[in-house]
Amino acid sequence: MTTSRAAMIPREKLTAFAPGIQWAVLPGDGMTLVYWVFEPPACGAVPLHDHVVAQGGVVLEGSLHMHDAGGNTTTLRRGDCYTLASGEPHGVTFTERCVVLDIFSPNRVEYEERFAAGTQAEKFIVLGGG
Repeated sequence: MTTSRAAMIPREKLTAFAPGIQWAVLPGDGMTLVYWVFEPPACGAVPLHDHVVAQGGVVLEGSLHMHDAGGNTTTLRRGDCYTLASGEPHGVTFTERCVVLDIFSPNRVEYEERFAAGTQAEKFIVLGGG
C-alpha cells in the first residue's frame, strides 16, 4: 500500500535556495515536486546543465527563457508546460518574477536532502548534474 500526501505551499513555508530564489520540495513515490519562485535580477540565470533524471514542469506565473545546447531559446509563459529528457542540456534566464512547478522523475534526492537540511547557496548551483 502506498501513502499519498497532499501539501499546500504557503509563502511562509518557502525557504531560500539562493539570493532571489525561494523553493519548497515535496518528495513523492518515484518523483520530486519542486515549487520555485525566481526574482530577477537577484536570482541570476540557471546555467546550462543536464541531469540523469527526467524533468517536466509548468510556469505558474511570469515567464522564463529556456536555452538548449544549440543556442536556441524558447520563451515559456504562464500556463506553458515543458518536458526535458534525461541528459538533455538546458539553462534558463529570467526577465521578470517567475513561479514554476518542476516535476523530476525519478526523485531528485539531492534536492530533497538539501531542502530538508535548509542549506542556501550564494547563487544558483547545479546539484547532481552530469
